[in-house]
Amino acid sequence: MTSVTPAAAGLTALLADRRRPALGAFLPAGFPNWTAGIEALRAFTRHGADFLEVGVPHHTPSLDGPDIAAAYAEALSQGARMAHVLSTIRLAASSTNVPVVAMSYWASVLDFGGPGRFAQDLAQSGAAGAMIPDLPVTEAGEWIDAARQAGLHTPQFAPRDASDDELVAIAAAASGWIYAPAAAAPTGYQGDLDLPAISAFTARLRAHTSLPVVGGIGISTPARAASVTPYVDGVVIGSPLVRPLLEGPAGLDGAVEQVRAFAHALHTPARSHPLSA
Repeated sequence: MTSVTPAAAGLTALLADRRRPALGAFLPAGFPNWTAGIEALRAFTRHGADFLEVGVPHHTPSLDGPDIAAAYAEALSQGARMAHVLSTIRLAASSTNVPVVAMSYWASVLDFGGPGRFAQDLAQSGAAGAMIPDLPVTEAGEWIDAARQAGLHTPQFAPRDASDDELVAIAAAASGWIYAPAAAAPTGYQGDLDLPAISAFTARLRAHTSLPVVGGIGISTPARAASVTPYVDGVVIGSPLVRPLLEGPAGLDGAVEQVRAFAHALHTPARSHPLSA
């Protein structure tokens, strides 16, 4: 990538040389409805979120658990489409001054007109980049080229069972960050975390890249967020924010309280090693 948009440069600066992991807050576009979703994203940044991840609603979210799947279904039932995603990103980016990254399944990109259009429209909306977790890196060349032409980051999802050769390819395709799931499970996993396994996996990642490592999936409580801070440069939470919002309009208070609690947890724990740049 020869040059990046100001939004992408802002994401790079955010994740560089941190004394604590950055907190990312995920929400599907159009959920719980279009205006309430934008209000929620703005509230998250006021109460501790350092960056935002906006999900593109999809009818068969294969990597997601029941909470995010239900949120996608709710958004789709209200007519959410890519135009709503782009508008959400534009309004969130312009009114919060934090980096905003899209999260999309590959089928949604193809349905929208392909990677070139998706990348250009994302850049124009003020997005810093997009992660497409179900697109194998071996098939991602067209998307990577389009995103780099548009000046966007291309965070990559690193499966826990990836070989070293696969991690090399993932690192080569990535910019912005590499996403390291804390559990080999769909989103919304609430079980215990295997911290030695997380330590070993993130060490393998760092052997192949100097990019920040961002954790997610299974970081279901503030205490679990605190426990992974020695290993990651950022944490993205989604299901803990979606669950209270599924309960109705009053759920925003509960979601905001979750953001506060996670932000506090990431501010306070002692670190066992310095974060990478």
